[in-house]
Amino acid sequence: MKLSPESRENTLFLVDVSSFIFRAFYAIRQLSSRSGEPTNAVYGVGSMLARLIEESNPKYLSIVYDSKEASFRRDVYPEYKANRSAPPDELIPQFARIEDLILKMGLHSIRHEGVEADDLIGTLTHRWIAENPDHEVVIVTGDKDLMQLVTSRVRALDTMKNVVYTPVEVEAKFGVRPDQIRDYLALVGDSSDNIPGVPSIGPKGATDLLKEYGTLEGILAAAKSGAIKGKKGETIAKNEEAALLSQRLASLVDVESVKADIEGMKVPFTGGQICVGKDCLDLLEELDLKSLREKWGRGTPGAAEMSAVDSATAVDFGAAIADAFDFTADGDAALANRASSPLASRVAEKFAAAGKVSNFVSTSGSRISPARTLTVEENTFESVMNEAQLTALIRWLERGEDFGFDLETTSLNPREAQLVGIAIAPSIEKAFYIPVGHRGSNLEQLSEKWVLDQLRPFLENPKYKKIGHNLKYDFSVLAEHGILADGIGADTMVADYVLDPEGRHNLEVVAGKHLGYQTLTYEQVCGKGKNQVPFDLLPIDVATRYSAEDAWITLNLWKVMQPELERLGLMRVFAEVDLPLVQVIGKMERAGVSVDTAWLREVQTDFSQEITAIDEKIQKFATGPLNLNSPKQLAELLFTQLKLPTQSKTKTGFSTDASVLEILAPMHEVPRLILQHREVAKLMGTYVEPLPKMRDPKTGKIHASFHQTVTATGRLSSSDPNLQNIPVRTERGQKIRRAFIPTPGNILLSADYSQIELRILAQMSGDPDLVASFKKDEDVHRRTASEIYRITPEAVTSEQRGVAKAINFGLMYGKSVFGLSEELGISRSEAKEMITRYFERYSGVKRFLDGLIAGAKEKGETATLLGRRRELRDISAKNPAVRGNAERMAMNTPIQGTAADLMKLGMIRLDDALTAGQFKSKLIIQVHDEVVLDVVPEELERIKKVVVEALENAFTGVVELDVPLKVNVEFGKNWADL
Repeated sequence: MKLSPESRENTLFLVDVSSFIFRAFYAIRQLSSRSGEPTNAVYGVGSMLARLIEESNPKYLSIVYDSKEASFRRDVYPEYKANRSAPPDELIPQFARIEDLILKMGLHSIRHEGVEADDLIGTLTHRWIAENPDHEVVIVTGDKDLMQLVTSRVRALDTMKNVVYTPVEVEAKFGVRPDQIRDYLALVGDSSDNIPGVPSIGPKGATDLLKEYGTLEGILAAAKSGAIKGKKGETIAKNEEAALLSQRLASLVDVESVKADIEGMKVPFTGGQICVGKDCLDLLEELDLKSLREKWGRGTPGAAEMSAVDSATAVDFGAAIADAFDFTADGDAALANRASSPLASRVAEKFAAAGKVSNFVSTSGSRISPARTLTVEENTFESVMNEAQLTALIRWLERGEDFGFDLETTSLNPREAQLVGIAIAPSIEKAFYIPVGHRGSNLEQLSEKWVLDQLRPFLENPKYKKIGHNLKYDFSVLAEHGILADGIGADTMVADYVLDPEGRHNLEVVAGKHLGYQTLTYEQVCGKGKNQVPFDLLPIDVATRYSAEDAWITLNLWKVMQPELERLGLMRVFAEVDLPLVQVIGKMERAGVSVDTAWLREVQTDFSQEITAIDEKIQKFATGPLNLNSPKQLAELLFTQLKLPTQSKTKTGFSTDASVLEILAPMHEVPRLILQHREVAKLMGTYVEPLPKMRDPKTGKIHASFHQTVTATGRLSSSDPNLQNIPVRTERGQKIRRAFIPTPGNILLSADYSQIELRILAQMSGDPDLVASFKKDEDVHRRTASEIYRITPEAVTSEQRGVAKAINFGLMYGKSVFGLSEELGISRSEAKEMITRYFERYSGVKRFLDGLIAGAKEKGETATLLGRRRELRDISAKNPAVRGNAERMAMNTPIQGTAADLMKLGMIRLDDALTAGQFKSKLIIQVHDEVVLDVVPEELERIKKVVVEALENAFTGVVELDVPLKVNVEFGKNWADL
């Protein structure tokens, strides 16, 4: 998470260290010092903090500890957190070591006896935000409780998943706004903290209730009035006391006695580069954490220098690059006396010093050991500066061997990127860099057009195999430059994802993992912050060292990863599923989706009117003109005029943030209206206004990015915008979805798999009754209900069918007797009886699920029908909760992952069919089990057949299915119609 210089000055990072400690302990196993002292959590916390500081370069940071004493919540509810087992024996001694490490790193930390870390974080957040309207907070945590603090100025960063949570992401993940999180927890409870919640209310039920009634108080009032019908309403009304207790337990409190030492929170490192003193290095030496000691000691007197460009001088290096140029007003730069510049001399000295020294890095904690260590020879990388040199390189390519390939450009957006240079590695010993777009006076380089024309036969001909890292981007850039590249031999980013789906897959990490090699980073060659220079202004020798290395590393990686994929039985998934999908996704991104800006203007008008109407209602309660964006004026209205009780105080007055308004909402209409006003304004600012701005100026369409190396199960995800998370259930959400339209004159067509995960369960389990139901095209949930209730299918009520549906999906994903009883609002004995009857009837499913867990415990992993693997490190954990979560993954990953593999193969077949049939219609969106196409009207009937045939036959020739697949097709004039 990178910050601008301005943002860095105003941002406070608060680290929920408990979240770090436990996640590090379970993520890294079997690490100890030579004396036998366990060090995995110490190493993990140190590494995570280092990564946070290096990537974010925070100016202010504090480590927040939990109190060693019980908080007020234990007095309110003695069972609070009573279900937690003691920490593992191997972790207990590491707590003190971690505190010692943080102290010796020079980082600020805070603990307040009797106060939980969550409350401390909330208190510090509110104080920092109140200090200045420009202040922002980043809460580093994986704890859902803290999501209630997220606002437009407060973000949550989950470093393990590399996810930044804004209000949009929180709502996408939990289905509710951040200010509704505490009410959400009050309804569903929290097993980790032993918060009871309301029986029978699960996540979906809580989300639906909060969407309709807004707050817990609104839900309780609706239940008591009978507005919430049936057993659900009775259960909620009956458990009002438990709900309010749970709400109190889940609410964060401001602690007035906490003192915040802002100056003490300043990070003692500059430029994001960790440089610690002797006492810290001695501790790392004692614990045998050599990789951390080596890395953190680089700036310490007497420490060894890096073998390549010293990252400790990256900022100075960037400054030196900047000093070597005379920047002009129009943004161009002229290299001053390039041949004899101090920069050229420094770079030459650095690279000469690197010489034949291998860039080895530690891969401690990785399950993949480096196959070999690479060495950079003096002439490994060369620049191509004239036609003769390019001709010689082309002769090498004509041999037809796989070659490493990488582009250097001016933008991460392929539609905006200008070509700066092309890197090609024709062998594992040699790589070349062809500059075509560098800027500078007296700079001689080959013309872009001529170079592309010479390389076109090798780039467009599929027989010449390109090996790259994120080739989807490179091929998209080439497409914008008139080159329709083909022939992906391998993509090492995708290959690493197949080998290790839960890790990070950037080239630096992958090279270290598989080759033990430390690549040059962009910051090392271009500098950081204000000293960073554009890549196209780098001297060509520096650019060659950086870019040619990428192509060279990628080719070397593939030579190592190919046999690893074969050894682990993953080559089929890689070669037949994920690799060919790269180009399919690239085409889908380039096609883009149209948006109805006129409709969005109407929605903007509607939302504006709604905001105005709410504003007018609130103004009626004020004695004078009221600015709803002024905390001071709101406080005056709420606490002086309406005489509502104050909750917490900031430096500038009484707080009116969402947490305070939620407390006040049951007491008066005004705080409820203020919350509603903020909700509509948020939708306006998150979707209605930004979507038109996301349109590409050249195409007029939105080009979302689809990612195939993010989710551990194999599903695709998307960003800019996140199409999977566009609201669908609410009226306002439908208005937003209606804005997604086909190209003028075309039609949108949606095709989605029917009950795909249940069909896969039937196929993988081989249960004869479940298979027979799908073969007969029965209503599976109705059939299940008839078996459980022992009645005829015709006698099954809609409520009984709903229960059966919950059982079908719940048991597939490991739902327990307790979980089922809670979801359905029935006794545990009833839930147990239903599960028993289900497994008596579908005994094949029971054997299959039990077998998945047993197999995972034996092998330490689980796999899809096609062999996609996922490591399960906690499957034999001593902690029941941790082990139970891994067991659920063992059951659901094969099913979800197989569904993902099916969709990917379906997309590949569909793309092949569209190409073979020379259709003008295009695939534009993939969301969950659905694809959306932009269809030319005269192709509609043919396309419907082609889509159904491609998706329903996705496994043909790959896996022989006993269970038929079924695809539903809808079409209309916008996404909301489908």
